[in-house]
Amino acid sequence: MKKILILLVLLSSFRMVFAEDMKIQKPNYKEIKKSIQDKDSKFYYPLLMERYIRMDTTLTLEEYKHLYYGYFFNDSYSVYGVSNYVDSVNVILKKDSLLTDDYQQIIRYEKQVLEKYPFNLRDLNYLSNCYYRLGDTLMTRLQDYKLFMLARTITSTGDGMSEETAWHVLSVSHEYSLLEYMGFHFGGSQKLTTGGCDYLSVQENDYQIDGFYFDVNKILEKEGELLK
Repeated sequence: MKKILILLVLLSSFRMVFAEDMKIQKPNYKEIKKSIQDKDSKFYYPLLMERYIRMDTTLTLEEYKHLYYGYFFNDSYSVYGVSNYVDSVNVILKKDSLLTDDYQQIIRYEKQVLEKYPFNLRDLNYLSNCYYRLGDTLMTRLQDYKLFMLARTITSTGDGMSEETAWHVLSVSHEYSLLEYMGFHFGGSQKLTTGGCDYLSVQENDYQIDGFYFDVNKILEKEGELLK
């Protein structure tokens, strides 16, 4: 199988689902950092992460925001981090067809990847697809829910149409994953703006959208700290 990604949501339905109950707001990193470090707060990070790991579907959008953007302040966060299991997964995906053992092996690898990089949309999508192929409906739905809420978290920070309304992301890889999740395909052009945004072009589409902006200022800040 050359490609395992399932394009779960097209932009039209994506916007329709979120429009009624989601307030667009940039992350307040100062407040997020303060809340996730407060042991008396409902956003205390170790507790949120524990709920996320056990796939608690009662986690709210606000809690997901603290989880996702709070990860910037976690010791495990890495600007350049790439799992050692990525190559192993890619070797399996290059096969013309996958058997049950292949899907089970990918699941084992992806669990290792997500243990270190818990918010990787691409890997969550692979995991969901493998469970689906194996007929595990419950695990498929739980992974899909994580994907949905993470995509919702990112898109709650803007509309991606300008530098001012760019989507905030933890990782550059999440930019490409979000495009795929929404049914778009990377157009081959990427540039870093003077305002600290990544602009990714997209291929021709029914919505006549040329590309999207992703705010990477926090990533650049973390990169600068490493260089020091």
